[in-house]
Amino acid sequence: MDKNLLFALDIGTRSVVGMILKQHSDGKYEILHMKVMEHEERSMLDGQIHHIPAVAKVIVKIKKALEMETGPLQKVCVAAAGRALKTVKGRSERDISTVAVTSKEEIIHMELAAVQHAQFQLASMLDEKSNHIYDCVGYSVLHYYLDDQEIGSFIGQQGLSASVEVIATFLPRVVVESLIRALREADLEMEALTLEPIAAINVLIPQSMRKLNVALVDIGAGTSDIALTAEGTVVAYGMVPVAGDEITEAISSEFLLDFPVAEEMKRSLYQSDFVEYTDILGFSSKKSKSEVLEKIKPSIENLAENITKEILQLNAKPPQAVMFVGGGSMTPGLREKIAEKLNLPTERAAIRGIDAITSLTSSIEQTGPEFVTPVGIGIAARENPVKYVTITVNEKTIRLFEVKKLTIGDALIAGGADLSKLYGRPGLGLMIKVNGQVKMIKGGLGTPPQIIMSGKEASLSHEIFDGAVISYKAGVNGANASVAAKEAVQEHLRKTIVINGEPTTIETQYYVNQQLVTPETLLNDREELISYFPNTIVEILEIKGLHRIDNNSSFSVKVDGKPILLSRSINNSIYLNGQIIDRASYWNDGDQLTFETVKDKQVTLKDLLDSLQLNLHQSCSVTFNNEEVSLSRPLFKFYRNGELLTEDSVLYPNDELNMEKTTQQPFIFQDIFIKVDIAISPRPGETLVILKNKEKAGFQTEIETGDVLELKFEVLI
Repeated sequence: MDKNLLFALDIGTRSVVGMILKQHSDGKYEILHMKVMEHEERSMLDGQIHHIPAVAKVIVKIKKALEMETGPLQKVCVAAAGRALKTVKGRSERDISTVAVTSKEEIIHMELAAVQHAQFQLASMLDEKSNHIYDCVGYSVLHYYLDDQEIGSFIGQQGLSASVEVIATFLPRVVVESLIRALREADLEMEALTLEPIAAINVLIPQSMRKLNVALVDIGAGTSDIALTAEGTVVAYGMVPVAGDEITEAISSEFLLDFPVAEEMKRSLYQSDFVEYTDILGFSSKKSKSEVLEKIKPSIENLAENITKEILQLNAKPPQAVMFVGGGSMTPGLREKIAEKLNLPTERAAIRGIDAITSLTSSIEQTGPEFVTPVGIGIAARENPVKYVTITVNEKTIRLFEVKKLTIGDALIAGGADLSKLYGRPGLGLMIKVNGQVKMIKGGLGTPPQIIMSGKEASLSHEIFDGAVISYKAGVNGANASVAAKEAVQEHLRKTIVINGEPTTIETQYYVNQQLVTPETLLNDREELISYFPNTIVEILEIKGLHRIDNNSSFSVKVDGKPILLSRSINNSIYLNGQIIDRASYWNDGDQLTFETVKDKQVTLKDLLDSLQLNLHQSCSVTFNNEEVSLSRPLFKFYRNGELLTEDSVLYPNDELNMEKTTQQPFIFQDIFIKVDIAISPRPGETLVILKNKEKAGFQTEIETGDVLELKFEVLI
């Protein structure tokens, strides 16, 4: 085939259009031959080939028909259907309360994380049984937000959170793969691939016009495909599952027509004021165009409503203009109804045929809007073909569609990398209150990912190339903030004082939530820390547990809440460097502190028992086998702050004691064995004899102080 000839195929829901175009030396294209054939069975659904052999059969017929004019055809330009594209919004958010966004690379990472979020959103919207893999074929940033307020850029901005919202478009891989298989069955090789909306836009909307916000609506038989341009690019794709067949079915139902007859009647409405038909009962009729349109008005209204709703959902506002292509766009009144619903003047909504393609010289009679897409496929596939790029990501081979400049970020998404975890997150910070002031302690910074492309360090924004070998390791999360009590204060004092001849180190004291802690204690979020240095003698005595009693002759304690007055007398003089001082006196590093300690004059629990005329223990002293044995069991138990006291426990002023009284029971003979080990064994014929004061007794016999107890073995006569 002549290298200047192009074979283009537009594989639609109902029909397939084959077209031979020729590019002339002036760059313009000419349609030389065209062939249209309808599918013999329902082999296409929503832009995807569901029955490859059936589609291949139609392609073969078109190929053979065109080969009669051109000779052998081996390569063909095709397009993936716009209705197969999925457009989804995604969002990613980042905490910047401690670490701000500082580079474009970080913004790219957030954008790609939003694209991946859109990919997850798409997966959740699909049927659970669907196993289609969707590749991102483009995305646009809708908004940047700082603390949920829209902003131009958040590089260097201070706030709590930064987020980005994108709209991303995805194409199922199976669409292209099934296209390739159908072409192979027809002995054709795919010369170039494009997307149907891109094909139509490329020939109808030149690059200079794409800064305008224009909607292109391709109304076919089964679906209406929508593409929107703005800011020099295609920003969104959409699909409505109603189109020309909706109108055909309404005509068929209203006038009792076979579907092909209804389809022919629909097409004639565009050019004729009257239509003639024969219904399924054999009756012939003639209706005016207005009569027919009145009957099918609800269906036209429904189709217009669905298309308008999808445009507004994708664009968030009415576009500046709407262009219609596809056979269904010729439905009378549809263009005007959509313009009305979008609040656009009628002249801002136009049906465009191939005569509107400036780069085309047509030599065929058909110029309708249904042929715009096949022409666009041929031209776009030649001038802006979608290529495959094969790369390797962490030893996994991936094939991407090059519908835009592809970056490492695109490759990582296709390779299944979790972009939300690609950058190491900053460690959690701490907010604490130190001596009344709120302090923020930052966590450690996370590290960026390590990305290598073909042996060289790279970043997410680096452009990839066919055959690129990419490896990456996710960044490491920063350590959570950690701070010890003395680090939070930043002024830890340490001094030495000699107390009664022993050097003692005194340090800054720390209280967390009113509890004394060590200087090395790690603080938790929202805890309150109070620190102070004990500058006075009384503070030293308190923290060292050196209780000093006022120089009084008595003090009181409470026993089960009842005050008990106890007497004592202590010389309570305190000396600092040999001078008597007041306990509120200040001290300096290296000072000598001395005071009298009179242990034998300390008040103990025994003094309290004497005052109360109580015995702490029940006792019993007996003679057992000629040895003195003393038995004892507690009668009372005294506790201070849950601690069991002994007779020697020192009591202090205002101590609060609790007393427990046990039940007094007599001692019995067998209690002896708590204190005494028996190591005698009977000889043959001997019997155990138990005696108390020479009288026979038993193990349960009660005993008292002074009793003489015996246990022996004798031969009874």
